[in-house]
Amino acid sequence: MNIHVGNLAKTAKKNALNKLFAEQGKVASVHIVRDKKSGNSRGFAYVEMDSHEEGEKAILALNDTEFLGQKLQVSEAPEREEKKEADGKGRNRNFQQQPNLFQNRSGSINHASTGKRGGQRGA
Repeated sequence: MNIHVGNLAKTAKKNALNKLFAEQGKVASVHIVRDKKSGNSRGFAYVEMDSHEEGEKAILALNDTEFLGQKLQVSEAPEREEKKEADGKGRNRNFQQQPNLFQNRSGSINHASTGKRGGQRGA
């Protein structure tokens, strides 16, 4: 069972969180979510327990308990949705980009990406 741990102290370490949840059952993994640029904790984590029963036990036991000076918000993590493949430019890689065309005042079509004009030769 995957568990979301919110309101986590920024100073929390993986080992301490593992130890806290291990009191409730066997912990499969602990992942503290960190900021990509700074590497600092974002204040939440995911703990995966071996069984659903142990996960439920951990949620009931640890929700609203104090850990490192903050009250934890412990709940079942929602299932992750599969991300669409992106090309890093904010659009789906599978999306076929239309050519960037526009008409100028004379009515001929300019190809914005190539700078070539269509329609009239030599003009």
